[in-house]
Order: sequence, then structure tokens, then C-alpha cells
Amino acid sequence: MSERNPLVLIVEDDAELARLNARFLKYNGYDAVVAATAAQAREAYASAAPDLFILDIELPDGDGFSLCAEFRQTTDAPILFLTGKSEARDKVKGLSLSGDYYLTKPFDSEEFLAVVKSLLRRVEQTRKKIDEASIIERGSLTLKLDDRKAFVGGRDAELTPKEFAVLLILMQNEEKEITSETIYMRVWGATMNNDANAVRLTVSRLKKKLGEDNADFAIYTKYGGGYTFTVM
Repeated sequence: MSERNPLVLIVEDDAELARLNARFLKYNGYDAVVAATAAQAREAYASAAPDLFILDIELPDGDGFSLCAEFRQTTDAPILFLTGKSEARDKVKGLSLSGDYYLTKPFDSEEFLAVVKSLLRRVEQTRKKIDEASIIERGSLTLKLDDRKAFVGGRDAELTPKEFAVLLILMQNEEKEITSETIYMRVWGATMNNDANAVRLTVSRLKKKLGEDNADFAIYTKYGGGYTFTVM
């Protein structure tokens, strides 16, 4: 399934300008929804999740500043003010309300497109960083930190919380030997004392669930009770 085009909500009471901007964006690979009033903008936002807002300031039933403040309570999507109000105080107000860019009419279409691309590219880069921070991939093994799940070639290994925690420590320290005492302290939250078999049994179950005999990774047991994760 192909990824959807970014969705842009255009809030503009000039029907002709709104139509031209929507057509221009669609021609350049974006989906666009048009709202002529603040009320329509709220309805459009409620029925979809825009990736970018383009707000006029002067609307028949309100203003873009109020909409910006309202939308900011529930979304981090970029907001571009596109308006005929060119006074510095209006620009300052728009940006102080967490608007991301302020473009005045009349505007150059190429500059308009460049701003849209820049704002959406910034969002994509942020999302990618978040995704990368919450996923660890080593060979065919993938850890999803948010869900606390491990997948081998797309198959859910169905790990227990302690098994996942042990695997996470080993993967975060790839090629390094981690002692049983260190694992026990970090996973069980106590000194190992007389519970020496807890880590060994947990690692044994972990290796069985991961099916590492036929995998491109392995957890090696070191002499003396340490463990090392490695990718072939």
C-alpha cells in the first residue's frame, strides 16, 4: 500500500484564491481541503487530521489567530499564516501563537510551495527521529520500545516483560559481555544473592522464543556467566 499524500487544510474566505491554492497543491502532490469560515475549518479538522494548516487571518466568523490558538491545543502540525495583513505586529502575534510561518499576499507561488515543502519536511524528519528512537533493529530482530515487543522476521516473539528487559540490555550493549549480576540488578532491581539461576533461565527461555538457531543473531553465554549479543 502506498503512503498517502500529505493533507493540507486551507482556511480562506476568498473562494477563487482558495480554489487556485488547492489546485496548485494537488498538482504538486498534496491533498487539500478548503474551508471558507472558522466553523468549516473546525468541522474539517474534526473529520480529518491535516498535516499542515494554511490560515487566513480575517474570516467572516472569526480570525486565524484564534483558530491557531485553538488548534494548537490538540495538534503539533505546522501552521502557515497566508494573509494580506503585513504589519509587523500581526506577524509577531501569529508566530507568538505557535504559528510556524507568515506569508503575506500577494505572494510568489514558488515561494509558497517552498514554504509548504519545508514545513512538511521538518515534520517528516521529526517523525523519523521519533520512530528511530523507539525502534532498535539488529539483523532480523526488531525491538519496539513503546510496545515492549520483540519481532523476529516480523513474528512476535511474545516475550515476558523480564525477557524483553534482558534482551534490551544485551542489544544496547552489542558485542559487549554483560555479567549476570549486572543484568539481575537492572532487571530485577536487587542484588543477585542466592538467585543465580534467574538470569540463566530467563536467557534460556529468551533464546528459545527468538529461535536463534536459525537466525542471523545470537546470544552467547560466556565463561563465568556473562552474556553477549551479536549479529552474524
